[in-house]
Amino acid sequence: MVTITACCLGCTGGSDVDLGTVSGIVTMDGKPLSSAIVIFVPEKGNPSSGRTDADGKYDLIYLGNTRGAILGSHKVKITSREPDELDQEIDGDTDFANVDLSETFEIASPPVESDGDVTKRRPVTTSKEKGKKEPIPARYNSQTELLKKVTAGENTIDFDLKSE
Repeated sequence: MVTITACCLGCTGGSDVDLGTVSGIVTMDGKPLSSAIVIFVPEKGNPSSGRTDADGKYDLIYLGNTRGAILGSHKVKITSREPDELDQEIDGDTDFANVDLSETFEIASPPVESDGDVTKRRPVTTSKEKGKKEPIPARYNSQTELLKKVTAGENTIDFDLKSE
């Protein structure tokens, strides 16, 4: 009987998390910020996110259609980019295993020892990417300074961003 109880506890114990609902309004320079993505990243666990509407209002979703965010401290990122683009920067540590080599160009002076190696290629930035500038300053997204705490129950967390 003890073995069955321990097995059942192990099967359900890790799937339940305590959430608090989170909603609010995002403005930039006093005006509602529409179509922005608000992401709450906890110290441990899955992040929650929501998109602002025309009035700058957002409501966080945890997983699937579950409203809320994990209780505790969160880094908050607000961006006009899609979440998977937020922290993508091409640098010397780029994982070339996931790069489409049809979108690369040869580096003019590759190291001799890497002749024929894909490490002498860099992803090409398309004209679409070059023209897309993040209007929200980095201090609110890729280099966020925003920290908020989510408590049990309802949380109303507004953000008044400054473009300068």
